[in-house]
Amino acid sequence: MKSLIMLNKSLFSTLLGMSAAATLPRQVHAANTPGLLHFPITVSQGAPIVKNMTKRQSDVATSAQQIGYFYTIDLVLGTPGQVVTVNFDTGSAELWVNPLCRSASDPGFCESFGRFNDSSTFEELGMRGHVRYGTGYVSFEYGTDYISLGSSRISQQTFGVAYDSQFSSVGIMGAGPDLSGWDSPYPLIIDSLVQQGFINSRAFSLDLRALSSDRGSVILGGIDTRKYSGHLEKRPIIPAESSPDGYTRYWIYLDGISINQGDGTDVSIFHAPGQQPVLLDSGYTLSALPEHLFEAMVAAVPSAKPIAGSHLYAVDCSIAELPGTVDFWFGETAIRVPYGDFIWRQPDPDFCVLGVYRDDEFPVLGDTFLRAAYVVYDWDNRNILLANNEDCGTNLVPIGSGPDAVPSLVGECSVSTPTTSPPVDAARVQPSTQTPPAAGSAVSSQETFETRRSVPMGYPELSASATALSTSPCSHPSTLSEYYSLSVMES
Repeated sequence: MKSLIMLNKSLFSTLLGMSAAATLPRQVHAANTPGLLHFPITVSQGAPIVKNMTKRQSDVATSAQQIGYFYTIDLVLGTPGQVVTVNFDTGSAELWVNPLCRSASDPGFCESFGRFNDSSTFEELGMRGHVRYGTGYVSFEYGTDYISLGSSRISQQTFGVAYDSQFSSVGIMGAGPDLSGWDSPYPLIIDSLVQQGFINSRAFSLDLRALSSDRGSVILGGIDTRKYSGHLEKRPIIPAESSPDGYTRYWIYLDGISINQGDGTDVSIFHAPGQQPVLLDSGYTLSALPEHLFEAMVAAVPSAKPIAGSHLYAVDCSIAELPGTVDFWFGETAIRVPYGDFIWRQPDPDFCVLGVYRDDEFPVLGDTFLRAAYVVYDWDNRNILLANNEDCGTNLVPIGSGPDAVPSLVGECSVSTPTTSPPVDAARVQPSTQTPPAAGSAVSSQETFETRRSVPMGYPELSASATALSTSPCSHPSTLSEYYSLSVMES
């Protein structure tokens, strides 16, 4: 009779260490490492939204189209080095590559992101992972190999190589913590970069930029003081036990939202410091807000009309040309998102979508917010730091270690948007809450490290059957509640 036992972190680490130590020498890198890794991030576009979707059309759109924009970086894997493009995702933790392109919505699009093939330094770990999506899945085998990003070459890095997937077109580089806590069962990429001396602490900055810009970047272990204005507003990450879903993620409190109409008039959506948690997730094309906030925002956009069969709203495309901003308040700092970045333009020049939808359980500030923000994710001190992104050159500064490791440096760029006071005339907001999903177990004939991701999905619902419209490259895993379980079968 076979029994199921939980595989704890130390056992996974032991198995990993035994395998990796037997085959891969440690990579020797230069002694004068500058302490940060700076590399570009690129925007890619999926399929457009279809106007006036019927239920049947929305079901087809879910399974057969990739929807929206997503941001990618290039990695070099193995020996010889092979360039593979992956989605940079602050909402998930793991790295996996090689989706099954024949089952992707667009096989040619999938193939364009590169493949990881034979490598003389790849070592299989004999363990498998499985990620479930709302409309698909990926199954992969764990292994270790060299991975290069920027000027670093990480040795013995664990990642997954997919052997089966559905509706996935690009692999994922997770830049978020393990949902069980800030220490994962095995070293994630950011852990390895610290352990192998490439950066000083587990911290990085993300600068997505507008869709029209090619100057977005990620800096692991550093910041660029000429890519933002004002000071970096520090916000503590909400502990898992106090977060909406009970897991370790980049949850912080949003204090208010207002709309600057460009003529000096502000419309307050809400102002309630320390009451509304939101998740900062680059894996979301759009943002999501609870019903009362969403409806207040829709009411402030007179042209907003519901798109049949969805929770999305179409808006007059001319709004994108107006000088106004949607302002998200954190303390005394407002991240000002230009209308042009908050309106999701479609190939049809007369069809545009509001960059937010309703979700009462899983509020998220996705790419429609992040494109206007300069964000520093400080793992070791459990902080998020935010400022308005600008571009007045380059001045890279390494992040140190210990408390207050992120330099308290004011951005060198001048403020390009008008300054207003925080909104004061809106009703109080009730925090969103959600019960964590129950733990599940995998039954397998071999050792398995299984990632479970379940409802809520973080996508707009498209029908009564809860079919979900993916706003990410591949029915994005980071937008689902994740549950990590490690299990083995014992005879």
